[in-house]
Amino acid sequence: MFDVEKVQSLNELEMVVYRYIIEHFETLGHLTIRELAEAAHVSTSTILRTLSKLGFDGFSDFKYFLKEERLRKQQSIDYFYDATVQVNLFLKKLNDESYQTLLAPAVEMILNSRHILFTGIGTSGMLGAYGSRYFTNLELNAYSLSDPFAPIPPRGLENTLVILLSVSGETDRMIEQLRDFKRYGAKTLSITNDEHSTIARLSDYNISYYMPEVGSPREAHLNLTTQVPVVDLIEILAHQVAKQL
Repeated sequence: MFDVEKVQSLNELEMVVYRYIIEHFETLGHLTIRELAEAAHVSTSTILRTLSKLGFDGFSDFKYFLKEERLRKQQSIDYFYDATVQVNLFLKKLNDESYQTLLAPAVEMILNSRHILFTGIGTSGMLGAYGSRYFTNLELNAYSLSDPFAPIPPRGLENTLVILLSVSGETDRMIEQLRDFKRYGAKTLSITNDEHSTIARLSDYNISYYMPEVGSPREAHLNLTTQVPVVDLIEILAHQVAKQL
């Protein structure tokens, strides 16, 4: 919540204030500076000095921070409910005959391939490892690429289907990887959140799931979009293929 170096700069008395803030964060919004000082058993000047060291321009700035944190948490809760609704709709759609028709070309691509290679970066990379293990549990010849920056071999990919997992479908390294795989003879199937993304359009076939996309409130490069549809698609594809072997 607060910069580690700033916390380390606090003296013993200021650490008392810091610990009180951390332990009572949810209830600080309605307190005045005098009430906070009395609750933490310090002076108002100690409160202001602590807040200054933590990077605030006074008590009003700190109160604004508390308000923004409450709003952020509320938005996170709202997103959770919205994503839950969207996931439930997606799961219902999986049972529709029209969606089974959409998955049929992907099933055919897997059946016609000797090797299945999953690849992704970050959370998608972890789901790729899950996908390869799930496929092998059903006695399918699958494996995952654990290092997305590893060079792609120019030979031996003619009978390989690469399943690329990417939420945005716009990750530069994944796009480069996709082009290399296609250049060296592999077929490509992508699972993305948007069928109009670059990876979706460059792939031989794409399945998109359209969940509300959300990023981390603290780290812009982190993606918190739900991956439940990806897990469902991996498992459904594996079972559809296994039934036809």
